[in-house]
Amino acid sequence: MADGTEPKSAPAQEPNIVSRPLHRRGLFDDARLEAVFRRRVERLAQGPPSKFSRQLQALNYSLMFVVGTYMVLYQDYGERRHCFTGLRKWYFSKVDSIWTLSSEEEQDLRERGRLR
Repeated sequence: MADGTEPKSAPAQEPNIVSRPLHRRGLFDDARLEAVFRRRVERLAQGPPSKFSRQLQALNYSLMFVVGTYMVLYQDYGERRHCFTGLRKWYFSKVDSIWTLSSEEEQDLRERGRLR
């Protein structure tokens, strides 16, 4: 061109996509991204997932939570410090406070004859 700018070339169109309204608005400059968007829209149009799929998803999230909790709180990382050390110390101090008696509770139980 006379001003030194090159004309913009038209994006390559995929043969299976008839209209490209999102591309005209400038939302997608890549045909691959528009194809991904269209697949997601089509998946939403299929309706909600089945009951079995939802139950499987709930089971999956539950197992992820249990395994993650185990790995953070109970997994043996050796004697050296690691990123979960502070959380583990706090957690086990709370667990110990639940399962052990304070000196007042112990004395009260001894007076009642329930503790030797």
